[in-house]
Amino acid sequence: MNTRPSFTFPGLWPYLARAGEGRDLPFLGRAVGLWHCKQVQDALGQLPSLDAASRAGLLEHVAAVRDSLAATLDGIDLAVRETTEALDAGSAVVAEPPPPAPKRKRG
Repeated sequence: MNTRPSFTFPGLWPYLARAGEGRDLPFLGRAVGLWHCKQVQDALGQLPSLDAASRAGLLEHVAAVRDSLAATLDGIDLAVRETTEALDAGSAVVAEPPPPAPKRKRG
């Protein structure tokens, strides 16, 4: 008899909603449709039914997807910063770019 409690992954939305609490993020819900989020959601949903070795491999995939998304966000930050700097150099009036997101330690 299996005495381990079963876990059913609820999808990414509850986690995204918690991460966005207290912030005005009108497009947060759209993130669930991103390829990266779909990959993570599908992988995490499979974890409970896998053996330990398969879980480890799938978590490596999740980490690679997450790192790719983080690099994408870093690229967006660079694009905003360099574009606004270029416009500032040309005496154009532009809005202040958003500050870069703090880097999070994995572990």
